[in-house]
Amino acid sequence: MLSTFAFLWVALMACVYYIPDPEPVPDIKPPLDKTPAPASTPEWSIQGIPLIPKHPHLIKSMTALQTALKMINWVNKLDKEEMQVKSITVTDIDWFAANPTPEKLGFVKVSVDAIDLRTNKKIISNIAFIRGDAVAVLIVVKVITPSNAITEYVLLCEQMRLPAGGYRKEICAGMVDASGNIGSVVLKEVEEETGFKIKNVNDLIPLGSTYTSQGGSDEEVFLYAWTTTITENEFVEKLSEVFGNEEEGEEIKLHFTPMSTLRSTGLTQMKDAKAEIAVRRYCATTFA
Repeated sequence: MLSTFAFLWVALMACVYYIPDPEPVPDIKPPLDKTPAPASTPEWSIQGIPLIPKHPHLIKSMTALQTALKMINWVNKLDKEEMQVKSITVTDIDWFAANPTPEKLGFVKVSVDAIDLRTNKKIISNIAFIRGDAVAVLIVVKVITPSNAITEYVLLCEQMRLPAGGYRKEICAGMVDASGNIGSVVLKEVEEETGFKIKNVNDLIPLGSTYTSQGGSDEEVFLYAWTTTITENEFVEKLSEVFGNEEEGEEIKLHFTPMSTLRSTGLTQMKDAKAEIAVRRYCATTFA
């Protein structure tokens, strides 16, 4: 009797606690969307090359940077047959204005993600300092005495050059403006720095161009020569005057160095590469 009761109790408990397995739910997956995702467009770019600000404070400058002629001209220099540029990371920007303005772009430091197409390897030396092009003029002054004797001088400008450590003598030079008009810059710089007025761009003798530091900077300096004749009185007046653009804080003192002295020892002492190149090219053209 007890065993029968126990059996019935176990059977009853099994009925109470048995929960049947739920029916399997069919695995229904939504159809795959085969529509290709739209290509991402960089927020800032030049010629389709993304411009990437490395630091948050640069973001406010990026719109002006991508439309700045100086920056566009540099990107145009990148030879697409020799390198594949994937992106340009902007690490620093200096403006010649209180607010970012395309026409007032000063200097830009960038690092470039690029492949050398000759070797198919990543370009390791990829940091560039973009400052734009410049012009330099070798001014040859012939001083005539009352007896018609002529002495040939090279006009040098002495001014503070902080990166070089102090005052330096150099030939007249200046940065090319946003329009890229080299001729107008030459006339403007010569008048500001020396007081001489060149009447016509055609009076300039072209001496080609040179890069100042190809491994780090884009700066290409366009070289010219210009000759003029003045009297001894005009010569003395020039020595006593100070020139330069007051708005830019320039104070330039003129020095007249005999061409013979400059060629023998002066160029080595000056350490002005653009002057040395201009003098040698001018002499090769003049005395050829």
